[in-house]
Amino acid sequence: MSPRLFVSLLLILPLAACATGSTVRTTDGEDGTDSGPVSLSPTPSQQPDPEASSQPEAPAQPEASTQPQAPAQPQVTNSAQGYATYDGTSALEIRRIGQWTRTGIAEARRLVIRDANGWAQFWSELGTGERPVIDFTKDLVIAVAAGQRPTGGYEIAIESVNRVDGELSVSVVERTPSPNCVTTASLTQPVDVVVVPAADARSWSFLERKEIQACK
Repeated sequence: MSPRLFVSLLLILPLAACATGSTVRTTDGEDGTDSGPVSLSPTPSQQPDPEASSQPEAPAQPEASTQPQAPAQPQVTNSAQGYATYDGTSALEIRRIGQWTRTGIAEARRLVIRDANGWAQFWSELGTGERPVIDFTKDLVIAVAAGQRPTGGYEIAIESVNRVDGELSVSVVERTPSPNCVTTASLTQPVDVVVVPAADARSWSFLERKEIQACK
């Protein structure tokens, strides 16, 4: 073989090896044994799944609040209920038995009657008809007399009865006719009698006032 042909074969053999495959055999060790084919091409990387990437991400769930819940406020309803005053004063209901100008009681009196015997005695002096029945376990009688007056036109009245810390306070007004009024010339004895709840009264007092009465 000529030297030129030998060189040409050496150039063609490596090219043929590259064109026919991507593996070469190598020998390991001193004995020259074949260790098997070795891949020269890189391993392709794993491609992402297009269907998996097209799925929308689920929205993040909000974290549970760790703040303590405020207690529910009670409902408040407004109601108009009666109540005792701070100073212990309360007005008592008055039931008037009668108001007279001509009676058998000729002197001024301020009475609180708490039993049937006292009531019967007072009524006999008053002399104005049949005596009303009073339940003294629940009620008491208050009577006021102005005394004898020279003419008509005089009056006496119980305006109010208040309980103040167990004491009854009785407001009384005496009315005198105006000098210009025409009145009867006969004597009069004004009296007013009322019934109020007993209310465990321990004591009592009378508050007096006077006024001039307009002509009728």
